[in-house]
Amino acid sequence: MKWFERFRYRTFSQTASVEELLVEVFRKTIHLSSALTVVFAEHWYTLTIAGIAAMSTLYCISEFLRIRGYELGIIAHITRYASRKRDKGRFVLGPLTLAGGILLALLLFPMHTAKIAIFALAFGDGLASLVGKRFGKIRLTFFKDKTVAGSLTCFVAVFLSSFAVSGNFWKSLILGIAGAGIEMLPLKDYDNLLIPVTIGFLALLLHA
Repeated sequence: MKWFERFRYRTFSQTASVEELLVEVFRKTIHLSSALTVVFAEHWYTLTIAGIAAMSTLYCISEFLRIRGYELGIIAHITRYASRKRDKGRFVLGPLTLAGGILLALLLFPMHTAKIAIFALAFGDGLASLVGKRFGKIRLTFFKDKTVAGSLTCFVAVFLSSFAVSGNFWKSLILGIAGAGIEMLPLKDYDNLLIPVTIGFLALLLHA
């Protein structure tokens, strides 16, 4: 990761806000790329499940070692760079809950529904954070760490991704509203679990 740090130093001013935005971009690039698991699962379902479980186990081992002062190669470097201020010196739950949310969606729902659930997690939650950090000027009344721009982005992303899969406008609209509602809650990294499970069950109920 040294090359990225040098590039970042040369290219961007090192203000706290820029640093925070860069970390969020890095985190959410991983978040958005989780949508690719659907492609793999459609062709190699069992192998994809096993791969996610294996990577989750390896990540847990890496984190237990990292917080004790030992680093497990590139995994620890990526985790250290991508961690937020609140995660410093602690087990970083984000990647684990992200993998858990994807696994739950693939195991609980048929592939059509799992697509809707995983896309809601990848695009809805991923884009909401990026847009909220960059353009979020107006904060929500009850949840001060959430922004109107972020919540609207989540709604649009979940609506469009659901519509792309289901082709039903009104059902996708309901899913978009539900996704934005969950994203507003102060769940920290646990929204990675709640969003795909809730959206998946709602999609099943709606026959979306």
